[in-house]
Amino acid sequence: MSSRWILPGAVVALSTLGIFSSASWVSANSSTNAVALYASSPQERTGQPVTLMADTPIPLTTGQTLSIINTTTGAVVASTSTGTTLTTTVTQNAAATDQFMAEVTSHPLSVQWVDHAVGNNQGYQNALGQTVALNAPTGGASGVPITVTASPTGFKNAEYQFWWAMDGDTWHSSGAFSAKDSIAVTPPSDGILSVLVYARESTAPLHETSAERAQYEAKSTTATITIGPPAYQVSPGGVSGSGFVSLTTANEVQVGDQISLLAAASDISDPVYQFWYASPDNTWMSSGPYAPANTFTLSANMPGTWQVVVYARPGNAPANETLAQRQASEVQSPVSPITVHP
Repeated sequence: MSSRWILPGAVVALSTLGIFSSASWVSANSSTNAVALYASSPQERTGQPVTLMADTPIPLTTGQTLSIINTTTGAVVASTSTGTTLTTTVTQNAAATDQFMAEVTSHPLSVQWVDHAVGNNQGYQNALGQTVALNAPTGGASGVPITVTASPTGFKNAEYQFWWAMDGDTWHSSGAFSAKDSIAVTPPSDGILSVLVYARESTAPLHETSAERAQYEAKSTTATITIGPPAYQVSPGGVSGSGFVSLTTANEVQVGDQISLLAAASDISDPVYQFWYASPDNTWMSSGPYAPANTFTLSANMPGTWQVVVYARPGNAPANETLAQRQASEVQSPVSPITVHP
């Protein structure tokens, strides 16, 4: 038949009775997914094809599938994961009544709960709103210990458990929770070292259930540390061809808190430092002239992503050096992002 039958629901029954009927169709109530199902003819002779078209008013999004299902047999006769329509033809070679349904479904989603959630993901607070951040350098060298320090907020007597992994490999822990708020990790090779810390009150149950662990424990955002040759070194001909500087800071704070920066220069004689920072509006400011102080504090007065970096050079570098002289003696740490939460 040339006409298209529009069914108000998402279910249609097709009869192949060996006779031709031009004006009869059957419908049933649809599910609540607002999918319409159309048939070129709800009744046709055996051996003749019937065209089915499913239509959804909202385009499919990632993970969704529009399907036409033969509910009589349970078979999916057609499906698509894009657009808003799906068309297919079906043929029955014996007198029968088949019922079809159109529906939008999503792909299965797996959620895994593990004893200790580790990985490059955001930290979280515990049930009391207590949080913990991790102060860690942005770079290091293989075989050289790297010290990371926990920075708790809201805890009275916190205990900590650190975890670390190289390049997504096996995670290692510092052992049982303890009052020690820092740990030195020695990266075995070049690559990316991921480190995080859990914190909980010392009064938390020693053998808590999984539900209690989720209630008492706070977790830091994962810090990633680049292990390998320094990204910025003293140029050839400088005071030291292997000099570099690292920058240690918290990777997240609350708005209104102080951001503390700690620089550590290596192979630079009598180093002096100059810190730079950018607020979320990308306005860069400096700590002032180069000075021996390797620490600097600024106020996180705006939520968003801040950026910090430190420069170092020998104390005997020329005060009014040329560009070439500065490039020969000045080193820069990688730029570190800091998330300031509202």
